[in-house]
Amino acid sequence: MKFKQQLILLGVVLSANAMGGSIDYLSQQDAEYLAHPAMVGKVGVSGAYYNPAGTVWLEDGTYIQVNNQTHLKEYSMEHTDLSGKTREFKSDKGSPVVPSLQIVKKKGDTAFFFHAGAVAGGGSVAYGGGIGTFPEIADDKFSQIGGNFTGGSTIHGKSYYVAFQGGIARKFNEAWSGAVGLRLIDAERKFKGEGNFEVLGGAIKPKFDIDSERTAFGVAGIFGLNYHPNDRFNLGMRYETETKLDFDNKEHKLKNGFNNSVPSITIPGLGTISGNTFYNMIAKDPAIRQWMSEGSGKRNLPAVAAIGASYRATDRLTLLASGNYYFIKEASDDLGNFNHYDNGYEVAVGLDYQLNEKWTLMTGYQYTDTGANEKTYTDTDYVLDANMYSAGVKYKYSSQVELMATYSYVDYINDKNVKNIRYSKHVDAFGLGLIYKF
Repeated sequence: MKFKQQLILLGVVLSANAMGGSIDYLSQQDAEYLAHPAMVGKVGVSGAYYNPAGTVWLEDGTYIQVNNQTHLKEYSMEHTDLSGKTREFKSDKGSPVVPSLQIVKKKGDTAFFFHAGAVAGGGSVAYGGGIGTFPEIADDKFSQIGGNFTGGSTIHGKSYYVAFQGGIARKFNEAWSGAVGLRLIDAERKFKGEGNFEVLGGAIKPKFDIDSERTAFGVAGIFGLNYHPNDRFNLGMRYETETKLDFDNKEHKLKNGFNNSVPSITIPGLGTISGNTFYNMIAKDPAIRQWMSEGSGKRNLPAVAAIGASYRATDRLTLLASGNYYFIKEASDDLGNFNHYDNGYEVAVGLDYQLNEKWTLMTGYQYTDTGANEKTYTDTDYVLDANMYSAGVKYKYSSQVELMATYSYVDYINDKNVKNIRYSKHVDAFGLGLIYKF
């Protein structure tokens, strides 16, 4: 926790939401990404994250880029029970402050780069009245004893992966450069709330009461390569190693909640029923098990490979393209969270159009295939495929200062899982950025 406290002291108070990316990753690491997600082939201060080997092609100087994103979003899940009753659970908790920071110091053939932000996680959510898994539990786990979900509290979930990363880039010759860096990650996942049930015609009223916190710390290597044969064309490449994250799970309320709400009774034909009976039923659900006291174990961040290019077609127009590939199937996972996943990928295109010496227009598009499917979606892990439409403007205030304002609309492809819970998301994201050179 000390690592996260240090970041907060620096003023980086995180409230990120999954947009671009796959599994737990977040691709939106600065404001410019919201204007055109095809960032890997660009030479710029954003390269401290997207293209570290490209930072050595900047002009000599020290650069600081400060970013904030504001995310307005609505997440929902919908479940239809065995009686035909449909319940919808929504979270519209926004994230007004999602900051990040890049620093590059370039001199001669060498550049040092630094990035701070939330590289993964789903941010904060608050679902009113419960989650879709609750009525599904009543239909499935408690059905033999007349189970019924009667209502729940607001369910709060948080998932933050706070990171510092930095390294060095170096020119090999007049066209090629490379970079090597290190990333430190402090990960935290939380799940808190209540669900109320009744069985045997209301004779027993089990209470699902959970307050789970999962924490882990990990280190990843970052390697970059950049090809810059002339002032018009640039090719950037980046590889991030798998990050080992061995989560320690602290949860102490769930078993007590069942034991306190369910008396031990003997029922002809069913035997003895107690709070432990319901706890053990719940433990069979993989969506819940990861949050129980038995849920400690590895949930690594997969390795990532990225490639991108930029081409200055005219003195005013620059074309961009890039892609990310996530090695999910190769990542270690003790609890089966990654079972049935395919490897994920993103492809993006974009352009910059310089209106004059002061103003530049930006736009782009990205398609994300997360590798998820109906067998992987759960109430706390539904990473949906998406189309992302982006635009923005950059203003060169002086030779030292640039400002930018950006916007993205993320059109998620709604889907349902094998338990017939339908998931949907809608996100509008706004970005502001400032680059200062000295």
